[in-house]
Amino acid sequence: MSNEEVGLESTNSVVEPQSSQVAATAKPGGIFYGWWIVLGAIIGLSLGYSVIAMSFGTFIKEFETAFGWTRGQISFGSTVIGITAILFFPYAGVLVDKYGVKKILLPSTLLFGLVMASMSLLTPSIWHLYAMCILIPLLGAGTAPLTYSRLLVSWFDKKRGLALGIGLSGVGLGTTMVPFIASYFIEHYSWREAYLAIGALIVLVVFPIAKFILADKPKDKGLVADGIALSDAEVSARAKADKAMEHVRVGYTAKEAIKQKVFWLMVGSFIITGLTTSTLLVHLVPMMMDRGATLPEAVGTFAYLGMSIIGGRLLAGYLMDKFFAPYVVVVFMLGPIIGLAAFAMGATGEMAALSTGLIGIAIGAEFDVMAYFTTKYFGKRSFGAIYGYGYSGFKLGASVGPLIMGLAYDTLGRYTEVLWAMSGTMFIACILILMMGKYPELPSRTVDSNSKVQG
Repeated sequence: MSNEEVGLESTNSVVEPQSSQVAATAKPGGIFYGWWIVLGAIIGLSLGYSVIAMSFGTFIKEFETAFGWTRGQISFGSTVIGITAILFFPYAGVLVDKYGVKKILLPSTLLFGLVMASMSLLTPSIWHLYAMCILIPLLGAGTAPLTYSRLLVSWFDKKRGLALGIGLSGVGLGTTMVPFIASYFIEHYSWREAYLAIGALIVLVVFPIAKFILADKPKDKGLVADGIALSDAEVSARAKADKAMEHVRVGYTAKEAIKQKVFWLMVGSFIITGLTTSTLLVHLVPMMMDRGATLPEAVGTFAYLGMSIIGGRLLAGYLMDKFFAPYVVVVFMLGPIIGLAAFAMGATGEMAALSTGLIGIAIGAEFDVMAYFTTKYFGKRSFGAIYGYGYSGFKLGASVGPLIMGLAYDTLGRYTEVLWAMSGTMFIACILILMMGKYPELPSRTVDSNSKVQG
């Protein structure tokens, strides 16, 4: 097992002993519990913060009608969500590293469900909307890909890319599912009942799964990564060996990471991807309705986004285990370049569905890439914090894009110029990714009982 493979599962993780006394034995039969973690991640992410943020556009027309707000005013709510995420998510990553996933995930899931249900109480004051847009990422940070990615990289080493691809496909599932749920309640009841339904699903479905099924680390279940079980004697021997060993931390700290060129190349590519793809995400439904589609038809187009996110994640996760990840990502990034250009030329119907799919494939790959790049270039030592910075970069772009789109529509009455600009900007993201270079050899440091780095 390489140093990277025995990287920290938290800031206090220790190296797995290598002696024959604690040699792991293959688990006879059954399904590796890590795949139940993957299933839990799929369900949790399908109703998590990222999906709700991307589904914001489903309600734009309803807010226009109910309160008389302009698209620029409503789109600024998405910007508020993004700014709050930028400020808070790195800190959330630090909390995950320090306390573990479940201690952050459980309260966040419950509070996030309640805040989504309380969106049904919105008043005509635009400031009420903006206040809620602060609470959504603040209370929902623990339900974002950051926490679930931390679980998956702890449970898988050799199949990490595949596990991330499958687990994080929950965002794609939710991106398909949540707009349909919302549109059903909007059509048959109202947008207020739609928010109540979403909140209820989070509390009644996701919270019990997070509490009773998810586990922070394989050793919590008497396992090690990738599906190996230990006998009782081996578990006991390993525990004694752990106490006798010095801690070994593999990878860079967050402070060390931000001093490296590759970190800023990575974050820069995430900013651009968030800027370009979110421009369409928030405004896709109202844009299609402007082009003559009904709400169900517009949501149907949005559904192609969710399905393609799932496909992008599965395919990207598999390919990144086989090939050099930056090359894989650049190929996927060609999708938004083509898709955004097609929308700028007025795509509707089947062409709109195809263009949405091309953009969704890249979004699906992007969230896998955040976790994969973090572990490959910086290790697992400060995974939560470094991933948090990367995700904040994505949200920085995602907070600006929808606002630009909304203001452009209010000024010009169309989206054409913004879509052309975003299509061209994606080329820059491809260049930044290619400049990242090969994976580094990660540093390993032993730490004494006073947690002072020895080397």
